[in-house]
Amino acid sequence: MQETSLPPHDREMPLSEHLRELRDRVVIVLAVTLVLMAATFPFSPRIVDAILAHIVPASAKLIAYEPLELFKVRIIASFLVAVTVGFPLLVYEAFCFAAPGLYGHEKRFIYAVFPFSLLLFVVGAALAYFVTMPLFFNMVFNYEGSLASHELSVGQTFDIATNFMLGFGIVFQVPLVILLAIRMGLVRRKMLADSRLVVYGLLVGFAVFISPDPTMLSQLIVGVVLIVLFELSLLLSRFI
Repeated sequence: MQETSLPPHDREMPLSEHLRELRDRVVIVLAVTLVLMAATFPFSPRIVDAILAHIVPASAKLIAYEPLELFKVRIIASFLVAVTVGFPLLVYEAFCFAAPGLYGHEKRFIYAVFPFSLLLFVVGAALAYFVTMPLFFNMVFNYEGSLASHELSVGQTFDIATNFMLGFGIVFQVPLVILLAIRMGLVRRKMLADSRLVVYGLLVGFAVFISPDPTMLSQLIVGVVLIVLFELSLLLSRFI
C-alpha cells in the first residue's frame, strides 16, 4: 500500500534548526575520524609497507622524492583506515538526519540497497588489491625490461593503489545502478541489450576517464570489468 500522508515522524523545522542538526552530526563524524586517525597513525608504516609489498614486484625500489612524502602517505593511510572503520557511523548519522522525512517504503528501499552496495564496493576494492594491481605492476615492469631502473615514488605508488581500489569500488556499483534503473522503469532491458555496442563504447570512455594511465593498461582492465558487469546486470535483470 502506497503512503499518501506525510511520514509519521516528519515535522516542520526552521532551516536554522536543520543546519544545526547537520552541523552536530558532521562534527561527530569528524571527531571520531580524527580520533581513529590518531590511533592508527603509529601503525601506518606497517600498513603502507604491507600494501606496497603486496602490489609492487620485489625488484622495485621505493624512494621518497620529497621531504614530507612518507609523512603524507602515512596521513593518507591513517585517514583511509579511519574512514573504513568509521563508515558505519557516517551511514548511521546520515540516515538519522534523513529518516524523519522518509516514508516506510523508502526506508525499506535503503535497508535493501545499502548492504548490496557496500558488498559490491568491497568486492571491487578487493579485486583491485589482490588481482589487478599486482598484475598491472608486473606487466609494466616486464614491458619496460632491463632499461628501466625500477625506482618508484612511494607517494605516487600509494596514490595509484588507493585510486585503483576506489575506482574499482565505484565501478562495481554499475550492476546495482542498472538493476535499479530497470526496476524503476527508467530504461528497458531489451533496449540495453539491443544497444550493446553503444553501451560498450560509453563504458570504455568512462574507464578512460576514471583511470588515467599513459600505458592504457589500467583503462583496458577497467573497461573489460565494466563490460562483464554490464552483461552480468542484464543476466540478473531477467529475475526482476
